[in-house]
Amino acid sequence: MDCSTYIDKYLSAHVDGELSAAELREAEAHLAGCVNCRARFAEERAVKTLLRERAAIRRTPAMVRGSILAAMDAIDAADAAAGRQRTRATGAERRPWRSIRRARIWAPVAMAAAAILAFVILHGGSPPPAHAIPQFDLAINNYAQFVEHFEPNVKSDSPADISDAYMDNQLPGYLWNFHESGHRLVGGRVEHLPDGSPVAFTFYRSDTGSILCTYMKSHGMQPPDGELPLGGIHHYYQYRGYSICLSYPPGGFVCILVSRQPMNRFLEDIIESAP
Repeated sequence: MDCSTYIDKYLSAHVDGELSAAELREAEAHLAGCVNCRARFAEERAVKTLLRERAAIRRTPAMVRGSILAAMDAIDAADAAAGRQRTRATGAERRPWRSIRRARIWAPVAMAAAAILAFVILHGGSPPPAHAIPQFDLAINNYAQFVEHFEPNVKSDSPADISDAYMDNQLPGYLWNFHESGHRLVGGRVEHLPDGSPVAFTFYRSDTGSILCTYMKSHGMQPPDGELPLGGIHHYYQYRGYSICLSYPPGGFVCILVSRQPMNRFLEDIIESAP
């Protein structure tokens, strides 16, 4: 399966959990080897999650129903007027009319949609955050994929060999040692983001949970808002149900640790296992 096929035919249904068992296997096999589509999957899922969380489903109030009906009446009136104009217009005159007609139709619909959105926000829904955090979304999406199946492309499970492979790709060469907290080093994987910059994934697994370490160029990323007040040299977040630790290795890189573990357990593992 190529990226175009996945995005056009599988992505939306994959996020919604609507693929058949055979299609799901094909989709997950593609994502396992394609960082670009994993990022697209993460973005799509983040948007739909925000919609589910923020847009409460409520009976449309009379005021909003009236706005919608008024918009529909405006569309009918615009169509009727446009039809009369079309019968009189010459071929040269029809082209600008199409643009005018489109504006007349969509303007009232847009106002009605804005009224609905305002009602949802003011009556129990809440506005979405100012922005998602793409780096966190990418790390979370990879974590979700790697929990099911992690395939290292660094052909060794030796920390020294993995470190060398990372440095060969101009990435930080030191690894977190979660052995003391019961996590086994599964292996390392090096890929490249759509902009060509390298990214490294180091995966750790235990009986109580898993941890994914992602190294990538920071590209000026600053600690986002919403940091937990835990202090220390790292930055901690609860994001989309995951525990996240953010740090900045030397050289313009960012390190993102992500886990499904509760924050208190995650914090203990990090304190015990700092590189």
